[in-house]
Amino acid sequence: MQVIPANRLAPTLVLICLSVAAMGEEAPAAYKTAWGPHGVHVIENHVLPAEPGQRSLRARIAYPDAAGPFPLVVYSHGFGCYRESYAGLTDHWASHGYAVVLPEHPDCPTSEGKLSPEDARNLLYIRISDVGRVLDALFAPGQDVPGLTGRIDYGRKAIAGHSFGGMIAQVVWGQPLKDLHSTEKVSYALGFDAAIVMSGVGEMPQMADGSFDRVPGPVLVTGGTLDTGNIGGPTVYPWEWRMSAFDLTPPGDKYSVVLEEGDHYLGGLICRDDRGGPDNSGGAHDTEGLEILAGVTTAFLDAWLNNEPDAKRFFEEFESNAGITAGRARFARK
Repeated sequence: MQVIPANRLAPTLVLICLSVAAMGEEAPAAYKTAWGPHGVHVIENHVLPAEPGQRSLRARIAYPDAAGPFPLVVYSHGFGCYRESYAGLTDHWASHGYAVVLPEHPDCPTSEGKLSPEDARNLLYIRISDVGRVLDALFAPGQDVPGLTGRIDYGRKAIAGHSFGGMIAQVVWGQPLKDLHSTEKVSYALGFDAAIVMSGVGEMPQMADGSFDRVPGPVLVTGGTLDTGNIGGPTVYPWEWRMSAFDLTPPGDKYSVVLEEGDHYLGGLICRDDRGGPDNSGGAHDTEGLEILAGVTTAFLDAWLNNEPDAKRFFEEFESNAGITAGRARFARK
């Protein structure tokens, strides 16, 4: 088990406030962009219990070096992505008091066994099941996670995900799919309290008609102006397609963050380090974008899982807080 110390260096970028401070007005302040007060324990490959016939499922778990209890965040990685490549976010959350579990979906490059054609066809439902298996394992009596057992507050939990994992977050949060044999809507909601959708998806063939009308709040949706979408065909969707979980859903505790010149991989800082760069409509490592998302997502978790007054205030004044990014990001709410 890896232990990351609490005095780990904070990100090098310092977010800049707009010039209103120089004019005598109070400028918005960055929210917890620095590493938190806790050291972080990391279990890279915790094996979850399996029922007969189920595949072996491993998970990366990051949690604070503290007494707890900790709210739970389940994070679904992007297609073909490495779990550990999201550590810049997930371990940041852990340093601020959250237990974060990242299941290893079968499309992960380190997953045991090759993705079969049948599994590829059913991958959406396998991934949904993986999230359910994380909850079952952590709730199940007698299941032991070394160092963490008895220190999770199961009454406070959020789902988060990136790309295909963002779609998983949308679905297990409350967006219904089509029934495979009828026109009925089928819900796969798993009782989470909040959702973070990073570079999610717009309308897909598997989604029920009007399914975005069923997406509740609170939800935070993030993307970037270079973050185009493709679902395997010739069509390339504009970046706005990835913001559908904000743009197409009814008002009520919905928030969006759009990074100007932000790409799908933050220049290779998330998903996998061979993504991003000019070949993926991006550039150099986007440390600024990662820090912005680290701060805003931590504020979101603090607001909706911990009911912290400063975090609540951050979202009550959400649009004006874009000033902390010196024009790099747009913030919106409805």
